[in-house]
Amino acid sequence: DMAYQSLLKSTRQQLHHHIAQVLAEQFPAAKATQPELLAHHYTAAGLIGQALPYWQQAGQRAVQRSANLEAISHLTKGLELLKTLPDTPERAQQELTLQLTLGPPLMATKGYAAPEVGEAYARARALSKQVGETPQLFSVLYGLWAFYQVRGEFPTARELGHELLMLAQTVHDSALLLMSHWALG
Repeated sequence: DMAYQSLLKSTRQQLHHHIAQVLAEQFPAAKATQPELLAHHYTAAGLIGQALPYWQQAGQRAVQRSANLEAISHLTKGLELLKTLPDTPERAQQELTLQLTLGPPLMATKGYAAPEVGEAYARARALSKQVGETPQLFSVLYGLWAFYQVRGEFPTARELGHELLMLAQTVHDSALLLMSHWALG
């Protein structure tokens, strides 16, 4: 650690960049099985744009394994790094995906009615409006509906249920229609 800390920051960044490149090129399985490792090295190299997809992938893999605290950690790291990038439509889309992925592990660890859950889905909704109609909008609205339903804020939950129904009818998706009718029920 002392030797590492004695290196110039630029030298440390170059080493992390080299390690990330070697991992990506010579160990392609690491991309799929240990995306958090590449995310860490790209982040330490100061290559935020290259690190973000790996933080997202690491969060998704953790969610699939029900490693919710790990998922929250990875996704939160990605969200923190996003704040350093300029506000562009691509950045908004990346943040929307991260926020939407963050919702379920927050629900699992803190409860459906936790303020953090509401914040994640409210931010995702604001980003959906900014980005425009996306396929993710139904999931955003459904997450918000669940948040307000469990909190007992039934008028707001009902409004969201109606939005879900209108969206499901617009896209003519029977599974979404079923979910929206269930939400209204």
